[in-house]
Amino acid sequence: MFIILLFLELSPGIDSIIERAIELSFQEEFTQSESLLIAVTGEIPGHPAPYFSLLSLYELMWVDMGIDSFSEKFFAYSDSCIRIGSEWLNKNPEDAWGYFFLGGTYTLLTFYYALKGDIIKGIAFVGPALKWLSKCRSTDPSIIDVYLGLGGWEYFKGNLPFLSSRKEKGLSMIKRAAKDAKYVSTFATLAYAEILLREKRYDESISILLPLLDSFPDSRTLNWPLLKCYYEKKDYKNALRIAERLIALSSDNNYSLFESLYYKTRILIHLRRLKPARDVCKRALSIKVDIEAPDVKGEKKELRKLLQKILQGLGEQ
Repeated sequence: MFIILLFLELSPGIDSIIERAIELSFQEEFTQSESLLIAVTGEIPGHPAPYFSLLSLYELMWVDMGIDSFSEKFFAYSDSCIRIGSEWLNKNPEDAWGYFFLGGTYTLLTFYYALKGDIIKGIAFVGPALKWLSKCRSTDPSIIDVYLGLGGWEYFKGNLPFLSSRKEKGLSMIKRAAKDAKYVSTFATLAYAEILLREKRYDESISILLPLLDSFPDSRTLNWPLLKCYYEKKDYKNALRIAERLIALSSDNNYSLFESLYYKTRILIHLRRLKPARDVCKRALSIKVDIEAPDVKGEKKELRKLLQKILQGLGEQ
């Protein structure tokens, strides 16, 4: 997932407000973050940063909550981002950050449709994203932040036949952004950790996530890939610890709570703790969660099958 924020010649006061909004979003304090960013749009209505920040926030909220109830706002702010960003560049054609902003907006639109499973619509935004990100790099090669989006595209191409060498190139670019980017190093670090998880390089991913969690210990966003790393490497003791942490952090989020209980059920089964697995499984199935949220339908079906096997194992059926 790439959530990119822009700070373009902002006053220290405005800059600090946006930085605070970012911190709140990583702690899933979405309402407070949104309020701060809307206030900034009132202060600098002709500047693209707060509109893009809101666009990024709504996409993060969808990922966290599993519901697409923010689509109207998402598209409203994406339109504003493109319009205001274009107007900004018409006045400031030498400003590389303006191109970065436009490229980031199209990147987020691509990611939105990827999450929706509508790859065809998402592909339509790839061209503009690459165009403006590349224009940013050619205008000012010192902007390392652009390597996040461009590196992500290189990594994607590396998964296609005969282009496997692009995967390592993309990883290298994202790693460089994680190390040297001025504004998006944290986002790039998270993206790099998630790609390492995808590549089954679990220990490397864990070594990147743990320092991030020192800064944001209550972040569901950061705890989720850590849980999956421990689970996939069969470190069920640590996986259980993080699953319980996520359950505690998800009291106001049924989607995250359901997902946490789903993983806890599977972990307890691996640990052969069938009675608590039975109870957790029943609790998971009792959660009211949008059946159309990512993975929910398949996981509910799986949990029902697991419950039958657990009950058989306990001699209760």
